[in-house]
Amino acid sequence: MIVNGVIDAKTEMMDRQPEINTQRDVYQVDALSANNNAPAMADRRPAAKKLPKKKRKCMDYVRKTIPSIDWLFLNYRWSEDFAEDTMAGIAVAVLNIPQGMAYSILGNVEPTVGLYMAVFPVLVYSLLGTSRHISLGVLSVLCLMTGKVVTMYATDGTGYTAIQVATAVTMVAGLVQLLMYVFRLGLLCTILSETLVSGFTASVAVIVLTSQLKELLGVDVARRVGMMQVPHTFYDFADRFHTINWMTTAVSVTTIAVLLLYNKYLKERINSKLCMPLPIELIVTIVATVLFQVTTIAQDYDMVQMGEIKSGLPAFEVPPVKLFSAVFMDACVIALVGYSITMSLALLVAEKLKYPLDTNQELLAQGLGNVVGSFFSCLPSGASPSRSASQQTVGGKTQMASIVSAGIIVVVLLWIGVVFEPLPRCVLSSIIVVALKGLLLQVLDFPEIWRKSKTDGAVWIFTYSTVIVLDIDTGLLVGVVVSLLFVFVKGVLNEVHVLGRLPDTDLYVRLDLYGDAVEVPDVKIVRYAGSLNVINRYMFKRKLIEVTRAGYNDASMTMTVTVVDGKHATGGRRTQCVVLDMAALQYADASGVKMLSESIESLVSDGFDVYLAAVPDSSLEYVRCNNDVKSVRFFPTVHDAVVFRQCSSKKIQNLTYDSQSTKTPNGL
Repeated sequence: MIVNGVIDAKTEMMDRQPEINTQRDVYQVDALSANNNAPAMADRRPAAKKLPKKKRKCMDYVRKTIPSIDWLFLNYRWSEDFAEDTMAGIAVAVLNIPQGMAYSILGNVEPTVGLYMAVFPVLVYSLLGTSRHISLGVLSVLCLMTGKVVTMYATDGTGYTAIQVATAVTMVAGLVQLLMYVFRLGLLCTILSETLVSGFTASVAVIVLTSQLKELLGVDVARRVGMMQVPHTFYDFADRFHTINWMTTAVSVTTIAVLLLYNKYLKERINSKLCMPLPIELIVTIVATVLFQVTTIAQDYDMVQMGEIKSGLPAFEVPPVKLFSAVFMDACVIALVGYSITMSLALLVAEKLKYPLDTNQELLAQGLGNVVGSFFSCLPSGASPSRSASQQTVGGKTQMASIVSAGIIVVVLLWIGVVFEPLPRCVLSSIIVVALKGLLLQVLDFPEIWRKSKTDGAVWIFTYSTVIVLDIDTGLLVGVVVSLLFVFVKGVLNEVHVLGRLPDTDLYVRLDLYGDAVEVPDVKIVRYAGSLNVINRYMFKRKLIEVTRAGYNDASMTMTVTVVDGKHATGGRRTQCVVLDMAALQYADASGVKMLSESIESLVSDGFDVYLAAVPDSSLEYVRCNNDVKSVRFFPTVHDAVVFRQCSSKKIQNLTYDSQSTKTPNGL
């Protein structure tokens, strides 16, 4: 209420502190079960068998395995969606042309390979995948990892060409993903957390940038691979800096400047006025191609050009089986990284647009896409953030956009690809560097990650530094191990805190966090949080003893009372009470429950009454069946245990007082 502009204090207090007044009996767990008609443990019968599921027809399995039967052949809305899918497909295709040729450089293969990857894996995924918007094809991380394997095995001594090694990696990676699909291992993508992927991709971006310095500056140095490649590469450039090609450097700087300035100042303004994003990378590529076609600048300054570009589609060729064992480990890592990054992007888009994904079906789609692509000179494929974002923002509704994009790329391969032969390679390297800007700047997120979670910060910095200093595979392995180690450590750590009650409430909170909380007289309330297992059982016992003994000694445990013994009055001990709040118990095994019993027995022998409160249903029966101490009472909440204790103490005090009153006259 407002009176003369002044808010009534009582009304404001009621608005800010609404009261909830309840009145109920104090329950123990057994009484609570009885009042709710829950059968006792001894009377419980096995649950009735579930009704048999309706048998699926063969067509149901076919439609689940090939989702395109539903969305493309049965339910596609040609009049409503085809126009938007076509526009999205054109937008993705114009991005695929420069990116495909550029990222092929990272894989140490011909520039047309990146265009092949925009056709064969894409068509397979569009028929089998469950994401409607991701765009499969070249991905810088996978191309770089494959390029390392190509450098290792495509030498004169082995007799294998670069494309043979690359397709062997693609085949093995696809087979690994199909094997994961057979064993329903779609959730393995969760091994790579968002923090780990962020540190990994940021560090790989540094390696990609380092690998492109040769093309950007025109310096004649050998490409480094393996451990310490980044430090060694910078040493090589410092040693060979006098061989820098200044015209190549000028073209690279100009290209990078144009792309950065456009993205920063013009991109949003121009795209807001167009029906599809302006393909600035393709425009730069075409302008540079025309410029170096009509001039002799490249020849005059010894600039490295694209050279011969094959026209037409690749021939069917089986990858060399003898290489499978040699590239197996690298292909396994590539398969896991490619699937994890693709699934992260697919889940992000699916959550935004509210449609379901099947993680195992994604393994089938990507795995079979790689297997088919390996027969047609493709590297391992993955979803590109830039192309996927373009496909979604332009208005694409289904994977029909990918089919349209693949059709356009086929046209480019058949008739248009050869026109890019005069293009300097430094232009494509510049496009790569600009595309890596977002990944490179992820290092600026580290302070915020560290501030929010020291654990996530440690995973990020370990992954980032080991990938750069050592190698991609080693760094990723270190990141996964550190991440799982932290998960394991957090799983075995436990917390024991003493609780107090907020005055005039039934809320019990940590005494070290809430200054208003006070301990209940003669009741020690202890909250346990964590699992209780064979690893942390002794830690649990030690912490429990520490907090229950704190503040108690023999003097405080003893006092003179009068207890009715039928005829005689005797001295006794004040019985303290320990309430164990187990609401945050995650899991308890046999060893942990045994240690809990031993700890309770020790407390009981020392004169404590022990109550267990809020034990989770998943652990309640297990704890009760394996607990050897029969004097323990179980309560549904901490407040029930405290009130029960206070009422019991009051009855004892009243009984003592009545006994003393009866015996007083005889004492006189």
